[in-house]
Amino acid sequence: MEPSALRTAMLEAYHKYGQRFLLVMKTAIAIAKENKLRESALPGDFEYKSLVERLSAIGFSYNPSLLLRILEREYRLIETSYKSTSQRWYKFRYDIGYIETIISSLTAGNEVLDDPDIVMIRIQLSSLRPKYWLSKLKSMSIKEKLSKTDVSLFEKFSFNILPKFIRILKHAEEYEEVFLIEINAIKEIIQLAQLIAEKIEHGDMLGGEPHINDVTLPSFQDAQHI
Repeated sequence: MEPSALRTAMLEAYHKYGQRFLLVMKTAIAIAKENKLRESALPGDFEYKSLVERLSAIGFSYNPSLLLRILEREYRLIETSYKSTSQRWYKFRYDIGYIETIISSLTAGNEVLDDPDIVMIRIQLSSLRPKYWLSKLKSMSIKEKLSKTDVSLFEKFSFNILPKFIRILKHAEEYEEVFLIEINAIKEIIQLAQLIAEKIEHGDMLGGEPHINDVTLPSFQDAQHI
């Protein structure tokens, strides 16, 4: 494939698969570069299991098998170099450095990043500090007993922060290819919040006494507008 044809193929894959394509390719390239530094010979540039583990480690819960098949058969960017019952290795069909350069150029100045709605979602998400709340909620979710401070913080989160996360989630899902990682993070926040709510409902707090909510609940009519 000529350089111009390679760039066209990658541009087409990027427009069709968006963030998934970028993250899978970037992660596979990073693994391939690390593997090249090893002294022992390997059957390919990157291995499927390693790719899945690395994607999961950065918060990208996604099975890349279908996309890898498409990149191999339709776009001919990679090829299977070794396959067994427990392993599958791939190698890039072209110079890794050149592929990496094309990926960088694809994301530079792309119009989708300048979409006002996308910019707004990014700003709103940053203001809510999702990493902070993920950390706080994870810490609470694994505690045997919640303290009064934990419950008070969770109460403020539930009434003041969670509704905003949900509104942003609904908006971000309209741009799933751009915000896939952020969407997964918000869904994890919601799941953790549900676990903590169950703890509070069952009285899993220091002292063993059920928490008395001292927040004035909105009326049914007001709740419809939350």
